[in-house]
Amino acid sequence: MLVKHIVKQGLLLKNAGAMSRAAYHGGHHQHSTMNDLPVPAGDWREQHSQQNAKYNAVLAAGVLILAGTIGFVKASGLIHFNYSPPASTD
Repeated sequence: MLVKHIVKQGLLLKNAGAMSRAAYHGGHHQHSTMNDLPVPAGDWREQHSQQNAKYNAVLAAGVLILAGTIGFVKASGLIHFNYSPPASTD
């Protein structure tokens, strides 16, 4: 019944163009080329050393925070690290 109504009204033919792939994606699309890629500029060594200094500071901060956390946990007695075998219970 529904199919007969769609065919009778011509809805399938009216919407055929709107349902095509080109219409769904906006119709006109400009293809990318190599000219659309960003062009490197500036001294790479200077930029690399700045990034490396920032990354080294983050690494040092992380190591210090880890050492501080382990020291705090050890001092508080929340965790026993089991450095040696347990003492005999006899």
